[in-house]
Amino acid sequence: MTEKNLKKKKEKKAFKSINTYVLLSCIIIVIAILTYVIPAGQFDRVEDVNTGRMLADPSSFHYIEQNPASIFNVFKAIPQGMVDSAKIIFFIFIISGAIQIVNATGAINSGLLKLTKKFEGRENLLIPIFMIFFSFTGAFLGFCEENIVFIPIAVSVARYLGYDSIVGICISYLSAEVGFFAGMMNPFNVGIAQGIAGLPMFSGIGFRFFIWAVFMLVTACYVMNYAAKIKKNPELSLVADIEHDEEKFVDLSKIEVNFTLGHKLIFVVFAIAIFAIMYGAFKLGWYVEDIAAVFLMVGLVSGIIGRLSFTQIAEEFVIGAKSIAFGALMVGFAKAIFLIMSNSMILDTIINSSVGLLGLIPPSFAIMGLFVIQWFINIPITSSTGLAAIAMPILIPIADMLKINRQVTVVAFQLGDGINGSILPTSGVLLAVCSVAGVPYDRWFKFMWKLTLIFTVMACIVLAIANAIPIGPF
Repeated sequence: MTEKNLKKKKEKKAFKSINTYVLLSCIIIVIAILTYVIPAGQFDRVEDVNTGRMLADPSSFHYIEQNPASIFNVFKAIPQGMVDSAKIIFFIFIISGAIQIVNATGAINSGLLKLTKKFEGRENLLIPIFMIFFSFTGAFLGFCEENIVFIPIAVSVARYLGYDSIVGICISYLSAEVGFFAGMMNPFNVGIAQGIAGLPMFSGIGFRFFIWAVFMLVTACYVMNYAAKIKKNPELSLVADIEHDEEKFVDLSKIEVNFTLGHKLIFVVFAIAIFAIMYGAFKLGWYVEDIAAVFLMVGLVSGIIGRLSFTQIAEEFVIGAKSIAFGALMVGFAKAIFLIMSNSMILDTIINSSVGLLGLIPPSFAIMGLFVIQWFINIPITSSTGLAAIAMPILIPIADMLKINRQVTVVAFQLGDGINGSILPTSGVLLAVCSVAGVPYDRWFKFMWKLTLIFTVMACIVLAIANAIPIGPF
């Protein structure tokens, strides 16, 4: 190979491995330029007497004086994004630190190794087992960023089974995402959307379980097909040339199975914590601070059971928090994109213009139009709760005028809100996941774009079915 070709190869590799913060910076620059092009406008906000949330009045949109982002505003949006995302960022730090304490006891590695040994020769069955478990955390608890801390464990298991880091991401994060947008009892998307639509909480759960089953089956088949292909020929892995940080992941092949009584007790503590979180989320209104507190207790108790000194517990906590810093801070960095659009008052203009496109769609395809609008609105607004508060008050009156069932409208919202969430570079959680797993975003995009396209087509079919039934109560 000539020196010129070697240089081209290096340049190509450098482009593919672009730093995620550089990618986000490019998006921020593009959005900042758009604030000078897109007219400023806004909806009036009114307080919902039932929930106290500020909702957009769909009939109140009006243009206002242009307020483009200055250079200073662009830079200010980054620390502002960190502050606004502080709950999530510190939640990730705390849980990662707590999980590291548990990991230091050897319980997680021994437990996973024992499980994988039981499935020796049938390793492919572990993929759907893990995927179903993690999908339920999204479907019933609304977990998304909460599963970031399990990425190193999932990647370690995937690599031990002969797969790669992408399969590790699929086992945990992607599965939780599918459960999240299927939303059987997800309080953060379906719960809020149904509340705004005036529907009974979590009504239509049977149809959403159907959504989960169909999408989960397709996802599992897609992932297992890729996993089987790279196990047969590792060179076909999309991250075959990526060097892994061995300090971040555990080589399970070098660990002996020694599942002690102490390890079993730690898993009991972990199980109790999960049930406590489930109860707190549904009965006590717990959010990230409460869940983080539970994990702190789990880390401390596990460290004591594992006979770690208090100094060791503290040191392991810091190691865990430090290991996820690159990914955790990315959440706040991505938030800056939303803040620039919001502060420059172009976000409502984009939403209003998107909804106006429904007038160009034939009535029979209106429900799919609602879905497509949600699909695109989800690009700048990746928060499900924020998107529900902004979009649902606008979409519900439109759906009523078009005689679309409100429950079907909620389904259009939840699918549009989540289907592309696993591929968007504006998602701080996704970028954090890729960072922790050591998978460049462009490699993940290459893996996911076909599945996202499949999801989109499936969603249109599901909505056609929902509209034809139609699912109730109104």
